[in-house]
Amino acid sequence: MLSLKDAGTFHGHLGPYLTIGYMAGVFASEKLEQKTEFDLEAWVMVPGKTPYTCIVDGVQCSSKCTLGKGNIHVIDSPKFEIKFKNKKTGKEIRLRIKREVLETIDEYGEDMEGAVKWIRSKALQEIFEIVE
Repeated sequence: MLSLKDAGTFHGHLGPYLTIGYMAGVFASEKLEQKTEFDLEAWVMVPGKTPYTCIVDGVQCSSKCTLGKGNIHVIDSPKFEIKFKNKKTGKEIRLRIKREVLETIDEYGEDMEGAVKWIRSKALQEIFEIVE
């Protein structure tokens, strides 16, 4: 797994949606007991435009689900949800980004550094509704 700093380098900058995707991938990797880069499959359901699709890069950098391996699926959707499945065990988890998180990010406007700092100060359960 890349570090969050490395994910920012890969993506081009460290932004709030990249950070959210990164956090989701780290959690899923641990919770679903990922052993290899082929264990997990991810579905990222967000509106199909930036900045929301930046979540995809965060998920790729932290979960090893990548477009190149075909184990990540990007779905243009009004939802803000990331689903992970361990293909070996069948276990799944869904992480729904809370509406108030999206609203707070919007309030930060162009201050991406401030938004990232705010996100990183929160517990995972404050960012996501977690459905197992």
